[in-house]
Amino acid sequence: MFSARWVRAVGPVLPIALLGAAWIVLHATAGRAGTHTLFQALALAECTIALLLRGRKPLGALASILVMYALTDLGTILILPVLLAVATVADRRDRPTAAAATLITASVVAGMPFLHGDKVSILTGTLPYLAAVLLAAGLGTWVRGHRHPVIAAAAGPRGAAATA
Repeated sequence: MFSARWVRAVGPVLPIALLGAAWIVLHATAGRAGTHTLFQALALAECTIALLLRGRKPLGALASILVMYALTDLGTILILPVLLAVATVADRRDRPTAAAATLITASVVAGMPFLHGDKVSILTGTLPYLAAVLLAAGLGTWVRGHRHPVIAAAAGPRGAAATA
């Protein structure tokens, strides 16, 4: 019914979108704060679309999610898309690019509370988020290193690739 490629692309995104939507619904308020609920839903929708497109452009998806993470004060619902995007970059791109993306992501995650004037707590806020970013990047690197190798085509005479 569903192809393996579709499941790999959508499988991790669906729970993230559902958890974010549930959080928005449980914390929704009526009145003027309802506009805030609309912006939360729009931010979650943008991150969900970026995650669905992460297979083609992992750095672009990470960049758009990081911009949304930095501009909005929605760390609770946007940290999971950030982590999946970092893991995808570490899995799909070369090591220097993955390291630079991880460093930039850690900087944005650490600086976001300062940008919005939030109360900053190293042990209960910033440090766990930074540890999660590093673990996500490490997981992506591990997946890249332990992926089943592609079976090479059988070699023909004199080492030339055989044709089918």
